[in-house]
Amino acid sequence: MASGKTHDWVTVALLPSVWLMAHWGFNLPLHQSLLITVGTWIGGFYLSPDLDTPSRPFYRWGVLRWIWIPYQWAARHRSPLSHGLLWASWLRLFYLTGMLALVYMGLCRLLAAVGVRTSLLPLLSAQRFLSAHQSDFLLLGVGLWIGALIHIALDALTSAFVPKKRRR
Repeated sequence: MASGKTHDWVTVALLPSVWLMAHWGFNLPLHQSLLITVGTWIGGFYLSPDLDTPSRPFYRWGVLRWIWIPYQWAARHRSPLSHGLLWASWLRLFYLTGMLALVYMGLCRLLAAVGVRTSLLPLLSAQRFLSAHQSDFLLLGVGLWIGALIHIALDALTSAFVPKKRRR
């Protein structure tokens, strides 16, 4: 299995190829190609399949890394929930969205308890913003998936070519 540094290095090394493939291979406009490329970087560095362990991507979240602890309990390392090729990236994205919404609503309730008026309007505004820019967020999601694909492919390649340790 590749190390965290190797995963980071390969992700960064492949970013120009992702951009070239999106821009010239699929003939996408510059901003759409950049969205896929940025999504790939985010998918490799912040929404990595290795969020299921105390890994480099996990520690990159800094003070917010606690958000990923329930995910780690639910998704065992290299399980389909974390390293699944089709749905794991989307699961992490939906999990993060749900957790951030819960944190926001909890803060609103806490502030209301001490007499500070709050509103859920920012959540509704975010929903409207997402709806208005649906295609851009879809391209960003494709990039997130590509970042995870790079990670999973590297794990598979290193597992296939690195000799197994001998058992005694």
